[in-house]
Amino acid sequence: MINVKTIPEIEHVFETDISPYAVEVQRSTIEWAKKLHLLDDPEMLKKYEKQSIGYLASRAHPYDSFSDAKLTSDYLLLICILDDYSDHVTDSIEFKHYTDEIITILKNSNKSAVKDSFQLGWKHWWARIRAGTPLEWQHRIIETLSKCFDSITWEITYRIKNQVPNVDDYIRNRQHSGSVFVCFDLIERGGFRFVPTEARGDLFNNAVHSASKIANWMNDILSLQKEIKDGDIHNLVLCVQEHNQVSVQEALDLATRMIDDELIRYKELKNDILSVNTPYQEEIENYLYYMELGVRGNYEWSKRTKRF
Repeated sequence: MINVKTIPEIEHVFETDISPYAVEVQRSTIEWAKKLHLLDDPEMLKKYEKQSIGYLASRAHPYDSFSDAKLTSDYLLLICILDDYSDHVTDSIEFKHYTDEIITILKNSNKSAVKDSFQLGWKHWWARIRAGTPLEWQHRIIETLSKCFDSITWEITYRIKNQVPNVDDYIRNRQHSGSVFVCFDLIERGGFRFVPTEARGDLFNNAVHSASKIANWMNDILSLQKEIKDGDIHNLVLCVQEHNQVSVQEALDLATRMIDDELIRYKELKNDILSVNTPYQEEIENYLYYMELGVRGNYEWSKRTKRF
């Protein structure tokens, strides 16, 4: 039986900690969702209580305020509900139309009407998350969310066709469907540690993309057993297996080596960034530090959650 519980190299590269508010963040997010009627179904409520999504947010914000961790926790619940719903969608065009409506609500929060409690949840979350943030950051996270939704739509298309994507297409879309970039934006908002666009050069962007690959691929490995059981084709290991025509174990070994190689690449990119002195050096170094905590936090949560 394929059942991976640890990826040792990640533990050697990234630090970890957890917020002292973790228990309260988890409880508060569930209560928020209940008040908005997002979890009226008793089975859904039980399911998301068990997944402990608030603890993922608390690992992404170990040193930030309760409010920062809570806002990320609320987002994670929303995206998990949407992702789980997408597993049963039979019309990708209809799904895209619905998620486009969510993006419109975020872009025009004071004018756009909502048609159900789930869209109201997004509107309520956005009103809180954008408060006091630079417009540049707001535009960035909305664009990141839009790409996330589009990549989930792409996954639906392949699931309906029962077709395993090729590895390159999968890696490109997985960067967005995993919502890691959105989480990086939310970690950046924690403590208001913003890195402006003018400071985001190629080295910085390459490091962020590398960290996202590590987080997404790690998630694929740790969730592999569940996704095989559920018949889910969207997993790096399964794409590698199909591409190379090898066993699952052989594909798992190849995917693990891909993570090891990406960890080496990330460390090289980080060293290059630290060797360059820019006017935004402190902001960039802070961003990388907290981003790394988020990647390791995702790993630690993934080892423990009942979601997989």
